[in-house]
Amino acid sequence: MTNPHEEQTMTDDMIARLRPARLDEMADEGYRRRRSADLARAFATPRTPLPTRRFSMPRRRPLLLITGTAVAGLAAAVIAVPSLTSGGGAPGHAVNTVVAGPTLLDARTILLSAAESAAREPATTGRYWYTLDRTTQRVDRIAVKPGSGKSPKVQKLPFTASVSTSQESWTARSAEDRTRTITGIDFKTAFDSPADETKWKDMGSPALYGGTGRPQVNNYDMPMKFIIGQQQVSMAELAKLPTTEAGLDKELRRRYQADVNDPKNPLQGTYLEYVWGTAQDLLAGPVSPGTRAALYRVLADQPGLTLAGTVTDPFGRSGMAIEMTTKGNSEGESFRLIVDPGTGRLLAYQAFGDGSTPLLTEAYKSMGWTNSLDARP
Repeated sequence: MTNPHEEQTMTDDMIARLRPARLDEMADEGYRRRRSADLARAFATPRTPLPTRRFSMPRRRPLLLITGTAVAGLAAAVIAVPSLTSGGGAPGHAVNTVVAGPTLLDARTILLSAAESAAREPATTGRYWYTLDRTTQRVDRIAVKPGSGKSPKVQKLPFTASVSTSQESWTARSAEDRTRTITGIDFKTAFDSPADETKWKDMGSPALYGGTGRPQVNNYDMPMKFIIGQQQVSMAELAKLPTTEAGLDKELRRRYQADVNDPKNPLQGTYLEYVWGTAQDLLAGPVSPGTRAALYRVLADQPGLTLAGTVTDPFGRSGMAIEMTTKGNSEGESFRLIVDPGTGRLLAYQAFGDGSTPLLTEAYKSMGWTNSLDARP
């Protein structure tokens, strides 16, 4: 699941850290969503976490581009959820009736329940799409700059730690408005044990973070683009995405096939991975409630997803974890979407290696439309 463009990602990241222009921070938003192969490479090559850099679950994430360029796994759980069958509803779709007793759950049931809840949300809009999210990334090696004109070298660390930081974003709907991000909020480093912190200090307390570790406001007077698969789309185009399962599935299959057939950069990977990658961004993006519900339903129809059970996200919220494991991968990567089926909201996504601790977690504290910069929904 690789292509030449993506193989440059980590090199581009290291170069970007040396550039003083703040625009590079925003450009890096377009690269922070990657396929599973990219994630594997990211944790096998030197890195210094960036406040706006986020590694993806399997597929390139459709986030901003500058225009022009531990809970044990459960097979099932029992909770009361909205009914997913009724004589008055379309086959396989949720309707607004409630089961009096408990229902045995699987990944499909949870996703369809989330779709029902998302569809009930009122359709609103505004000048800016706001998100507040927090990213936590494991660090076990760093890139060391050896000297002028030489490439950074990998230094494997004798300890393991995690770095966390939050970011607020106001993405303008109109090209005439300014987009703003506040990065580096509440930066923290957590070591796996006191012994790990001691080893870090013995090394001279090397920086594990690519930024200043302090909040920084960034303003961008330029139109913003999103990505679905390998194609750029505007916020206006996102607003026009189909709001039915059949319509959205048709549109995503069209886009998927176009990427697969791209003569210059053919996309690798399955349709499931394509839908998963789209869902992990658009479920937290500026799409209509109908599109969000349709996306849950398209994802629910994909084979190979499992229910990992009830989990707690970094903000202490309870959600249901839907899991996808990449096949034929010796590293054993798996990926989770943590959703609240009662609200239809995406709470977080996570990427795992061969251990029980996530390599990457991104949790969404808040999202929604606002009408002015610095206003929050």
